[in-house]
This record gives sequence, C-alpha cells and structure tokens, in this order.
Amino acid sequence: MNQGIIVAILSILFYLTNLLGGGQGQSIHPTGPPQTQQSYVVLGQSGIITADRISVRRSPSSDGEPLGTVTKDTKITILDKTNNWYKIRPTVGPEGWVLDYAVMIQETRRKEQQHVLLGYYPGGDGAYSSLVKNGHKLTGIIPLGWKLDSYGGLNADFDPEDTGRSLYFAGNQEMETYAHINVAASPKRLLQTAYLRQNSINRLIETLEEWGLKGVLINIAYVPSADQNELFRFLEELATRLGQQSFKIMVALPWDATIDYETASKAVDYIILDNAGQLGDKSPGPTASTTDLEAMLDEIVKVVNSEKIILAVSTGGVQWPRTGAPVSLSHSEVLELAAREGASVKWDTESKTPYFHYGGGAEVWYENRYSMNYKIDLAKKYKLGGLALQNLGQEDEEIWGRL
Repeated sequence: MNQGIIVAILSILFYLTNLLGGGQGQSIHPTGPPQTQQSYVVLGQSGIITADRISVRRSPSSDGEPLGTVTKDTKITILDKTNNWYKIRPTVGPEGWVLDYAVMIQETRRKEQQHVLLGYYPGGDGAYSSLVKNGHKLTGIIPLGWKLDSYGGLNADFDPEDTGRSLYFAGNQEMETYAHINVAASPKRLLQTAYLRQNSINRLIETLEEWGLKGVLINIAYVPSADQNELFRFLEELATRLGQQSFKIMVALPWDATIDYETASKAVDYIILDNAGQLGDKSPGPTASTTDLEAMLDEIVKVVNSEKIILAVSTGGVQWPRTGAPVSLSHSEVLELAAREGASVKWDTESKTPYFHYGGGAEVWYENRYSMNYKIDLAKKYKLGGLALQNLGQEDEEIWGRL
C-alpha cells in the first residue's frame, strides 16, 4: 500500500471517529491529504439545487458531456467532490457532475423509522452502489470482515478504503454503524480465560473507537451446549463495558432448540436470528424456508420480547453445480444464469422460494421480490424489531419498494 493511501486511511479514521460518535481517539494530522479523501467529507450528505436550472455532466468539467438538467429545489445526495464540482444523485434527473454554486448542503436528520432495517456490507462496487441508491431506507449498516479468534485476537480482512468510504456515506446519512465480528468455531480457550476475555474486549473497544462505529454485532454461527454459559457470560461482560461508553451490542445466533435465547437476549440490545447456515453444511434447497422461519419464530417469541428480535434474510441465491462446492450468486447473476441455460424457473409452495434446474443436475435456489415479501410479512406478523439484509448489493432491486 503506497504512502498516499495510508495517509488517506489515517485521515478517514480520524474523521470517522468524530463524525460517527466513537471514542475521543488521538488527533491525526496528515500532511496534504489527497483530493479523494477530501471528497469523502461530503460523501452521502443531502442537498438541494438552488439554481433555476443546471446542466448535469458526465465528468467534472465544463467540457464534460451533458447528461441532462436538474431544476431548482430538486433534492440530491452528494456522491463525490473535486475542486468546484459535486457529483450528485438527484431524486429526479440524471446522476452526474454539477458546479458547486448550484448546490446547498442541508443537515441530514436521523432516520425516525418504526423498525430497524440493517444492511450487511460485504464491500465491492455492487454493495456500495446499493448503499448509495437505497441508503435512505436503511437505519444502519454492518461492514463485514473482522474475526475474533480462540485467543481473543481480532483479525481484519477487508479493503480499508472501501470500508472507510461506506462508513463516510453511512455517517453523513445518519445511519447506525456496527462492526461484524465472527467468533471462532471453538472459542473455549477464550471463554475460560479471564485475561483473554478482557484483552479481547479491550481490542473490540479500540476497534470501535478507531473506526468511529456505534456498536458491534457478535456473529456466532455455532453454539456448543457445553459452552453456552461461558459464552453468554462473555456477552454480558462485553455488554457492560460497551454500555459504559454508549456503544450498542447485538448478537447473531442460528436457530437451534438447545440455545438459551432468553439468557442471550438479556445481555444485548438485539438478537439477530440467522437461519441460513453455512453453505458447505447445506444440501440443495432454499436458504431460508418461510415455513421454517415461522416455526422458529413461534418458539423464540415465547421467551424473547419480539421487539428485540431482528430477522436476518438472505438477498441472493445459491448454485449447486453437478460437482464441486455450492456458490453464492447475486439476484442478477441468478437471472443471467437462468437465461443463459434456458432454465424454467419454478416456485416451491412450501418454502415460498423460486428455484430452477439446469445442465442435467445443477440446481439454483434464490430470493426475489416475491419470496422476500413473505419474510417481510413474517416480521410484521410477529411484530419483530426489524430485518437485516445479508450481502447488500445481491438483492432483487424491487424489494426496496416494500421496505
């Protein structure tokens, strides 16, 4: 990584800490931050067109190709800035560049939505494009990429610039921001050693402060019965420390009748229910059957306040080839594959999920606007706290009309 990028990232971290409400942190004074970093300061801010009419251009230049015009009082979201040009996404009109004299930046008000709507942010152009286009619907995002190992070490695997860019946008849109922390499959050493637990909690808090995050999502894909007491005690310790600094905590748990959800819910702000499981553990079929989800919710709402439950829903699909491991696909990739193979899409009435076969044995199950409607209706029926969309950017674009 070259020095310019490092300087940009350090500047981003310092700005995020102040913008998104993390800890006080140490002031970082980079020399001459690059133009790309300067543009992040306005990324995601709201504005309004003040000129009677202004040309929108493909590039930030008077010689740029005109794409159309926007008129006075048109609301916009700012996507970029360079010199005296803003890149805008208007509510009506083309996306592109306009001169800054025609734009008035407005204060963004925190979303006062009745229910929580979170987006898991995996990074990449597709995820960022969806965030920019649909961020006004979200109450928060959860960047992926951290892992807590069995020794309490916190390891990161993501593009810092991409994550920083998404957090800038979310911050300027007044969204909540959470670190997604995967817990090691066998955390027994961590759970049984006080020193390791405290060290991991300290590291988690440092990470939230460094990135200016509002809280943390602890993702636990597997909960051994023998370790439940220690695991939930660790959550209580973590929640106590985070609460002292006004950080929030959520825990994502799979559906398993042996899990003590009632105890887990007492330690956290929300429980996120994830019934999708790991790809390698599943045979061909729906990632989340509506029938199974309803049966799961019937049991859990008996012991957990439904308003503390967030239902995680898959947004894309899974391809099971004739040989080899299953592969995740976005909704658009699923449709392209079906068209390329001449496959006939079918509907499974029990799970309420679309699927198709092709190539003499390959199989694809996925989510679309119709299957997602049933999940949204479940959240309403059980009066859940909200929904979490997994893998932002993979979804059927039409689902946003219901959210």
